[in-house]
Amino acid sequence: MAKKLSGKAIFNIVSLTVPIGFIIYFFMSENGLIDLSEKLTSFNWIWILIGVLCQFGNVAIDSYVLFRFTNNYDKNYTLAKAIKATVVGQFYSVITPGAVGGQPMQIYCMRKQNVDMGVASSSLVQKFLVYQTTITLYSLIASLCNFDLFQGNMSEIMLTLAVFGFVSHAVVIVILYMFSFNRKWTKSVIGGIFNFLSKIKIIKNPEEKSENITNQLEFFHQSNTNLYKNKKMLVITCLLTIMQLTLIFFIPYAIYRAFNFQGAKPFDMITGQAFVTMVSSFMPLPGGSGAAEGSFYIFFSMFFTQDTIKSAILIWRIITYFLNIIVFAPFSRIGNKYEIKESLETIKHSEE
Repeated sequence: MAKKLSGKAIFNIVSLTVPIGFIIYFFMSENGLIDLSEKLTSFNWIWILIGVLCQFGNVAIDSYVLFRFTNNYDKNYTLAKAIKATVVGQFYSVITPGAVGGQPMQIYCMRKQNVDMGVASSSLVQKFLVYQTTITLYSLIASLCNFDLFQGNMSEIMLTLAVFGFVSHAVVIVILYMFSFNRKWTKSVIGGIFNFLSKIKIIKNPEEKSENITNQLEFFHQSNTNLYKNKKMLVITCLLTIMQLTLIFFIPYAIYRAFNFQGAKPFDMITGQAFVTMVSSFMPLPGGSGAAEGSFYIFFSMFFTQDTIKSAILIWRIITYFLNIIVFAPFSRIGNKYEIKESLETIKHSEE
């Protein structure tokens, strides 16, 4: 008798087939890759190069920010090691649903680099806090400054999705800050969770496990408190993150100019990419597949013509998504699958 597919297996199949389906669609449909290949000779390749450099600039800044946070605790941590860990994180983020594989694999990579797990985890949490806070405020301010552009060209559904994206980011930030700084609240929440899990017979000894987790979070509390005392570090990393986001958000404008179009304001397209990011960031598929392409099509159709918008989406996805897979895959190997599984299980058990 045929074995029944589990929910996890079905989700993995969907996670794989949806991105592949979009690739096939954009490659084979009208005004897709076939038509794009006929336009290559008329392209302004300087602007394509600028778009690619923006993507690698994003990775470079991401690496430096990780270096600054980690080196603050471990003076032996070098920029070269941070670049390696960043590349690993970028690769596993784009190939896993919801980018959930990025940070665990970065922790694994940093452990292989002889970084203490507490230091690695704390550095990544601090970096994530700064990034999430900055991208939410950056996108919100840009959207409010250009609200007329959204209101005149977006449907109510898309505006609702964008608002949901903003609210979701804000909620994540609030929860992270509460866990990072409020010891009493953190201990109460963790205790409540473990007591509930004990009542439904999922775990035993909830007090002991809760205490273990709380003790490990003490390092996070102290390191995050120290971060906000170090105003210089905080300002530098926030400014670097703003530069990083500007590079990412500038890529659609570079593609627009590659088609030899003129007239659109760079700020309008930066705002548009911020909007696309907010809409697609919580899609639980690799690279936000579906939401990313759909929101890009809806917003940027006002800048591109109907016979170029699909080609623009394809180029955008190549630069921001597939390029990460192609370029970073050779550098992402940090152990065989059995070593990785064993290490991640060790991390999981240490947190239990």
